[in-house]
Amino acid sequence: MEKSRKKLYRQISDAVGNVIYTYSAHWIIVNRLKKRQTIIKVVQIILTALSTGGFLASIIAGIPCLSWLGGLTSAVALALNLYSLNFNLPADIKYHTDAANALWEVRELYKSLIVDFEDLTNEEIRTQRDRITQIISQINKQYPGTDSKAFSEAQKNLKNYMFEDEESAKLLNLEDTDNESANN
Repeated sequence: MEKSRKKLYRQISDAVGNVIYTYSAHWIIVNRLKKRQTIIKVVQIILTALSTGGFLASIIAGIPCLSWLGGLTSAVALALNLYSLNFNLPADIKYHTDAANALWEVRELYKSLIVDFEDLTNEEIRTQRDRITQIISQINKQYPGTDSKAFSEAQKNLKNYMFEDEESAKLLNLEDTDNESANN
């Protein structure tokens, strides 16, 4: 492979890696936000039950300290509700899910470009690379970014999915194609 072609391949490989990390980071954020949303909802239900139970028990049993318990848990529930008003977790979850789905399509475009790499001219490769770069640019403008915590976790997770030498080619059935062309 000529020097400029190797540079093109390396650049595309690096771009695919960035897309895969960002794709994974978005899913990590989605899972984190879903967990946070579930915790907030469960805590809100528990606090509401405790405050209601405290007030009802104080009225029925006539124990004034239960009113204090109900009032205190009611105040904590109010604080949690006010806190959650500052965030729109369902919308954030949707944005990150949509970003990940859009990046999945880009990842597939890059995979196709890599598969077709040897059949394309340098100019055709550059044209496709530039088109994919524009798609990524639009995704980055449309959706929220990821954070360093999610990116670090994505790096750790992706190490579990690293391919051995030629393993990815085997999965893509490229090895069989190479053997057939060598036999012809």
